[in-house]
Amino acid sequence: MAIVHNLTECNQEEIRNQIEYLSATPVCGIAKLLYEQKCGLKKGFIRSIKTLGNVKTEFGRIGPLLPASRGGEIKFKVSELVPILRTNPNVNDNGLLNSIDKMIELEKHGNIEFNITLFYMNGEYIIKDGNKRTIAFYENRKYLSKDNINYEAYIAYFIG
Repeated sequence: MAIVHNLTECNQEEIRNQIEYLSATPVCGIAKLLYEQKCGLKKGFIRSIKTLGNVKTEFGRIGPLLPASRGGEIKFKVSELVPILRTNPNVNDNGLLNSIDKMIELEKHGNIEFNITLFYMNGEYIIKDGNKRTIAFYENRKYLSKDNINYEAYIAYFIG
C-alpha cells in the first residue's frame, strides 16, 4: 500500500525554496544534501489519517520510553506520541508534550503553515521536519468520521 500518493518531482524553484526553509531548521543537513544534489525532492499527498498515524516521527527515545521495535529505524509513530506522553506524565520529555499541545491549539484554529519534509530511505518514510505540526494535524482529525485527507509533504531521497 502506498503511503504517499501523486508523487511528482519538484521543480528548481520548489527545491530552492525548500533548501532555504530547511537551512534554518534542526535538519539543515537535508538542505545541504539537496543543495549538493546528493538528494532529490518530490512532493505528494498522504490520503488517509490512518496512514498518517502510522508514519514514523523523528522521535526515538523519550526519557526511558522506547517505541516498539518493528524493523527499520526505531522511532515512535505519529499516532503513538501523544498517548504515550499523556499516560506517562512524570517522564521528562523536555517540554515535548507542552509544545505539541500548543501546536494542537494552533492547528484547531488554522494557524499553522504546513511545510512537512519526510525522508525516504531503506524503504521507509520518516518525518524529519514538521513532526509536531503533523502530530497536531493527526490529533485534531483522528476521530473524524472520514478517513480521507490531503496532507501534502515533501519527500527527500538519496540519488543513485
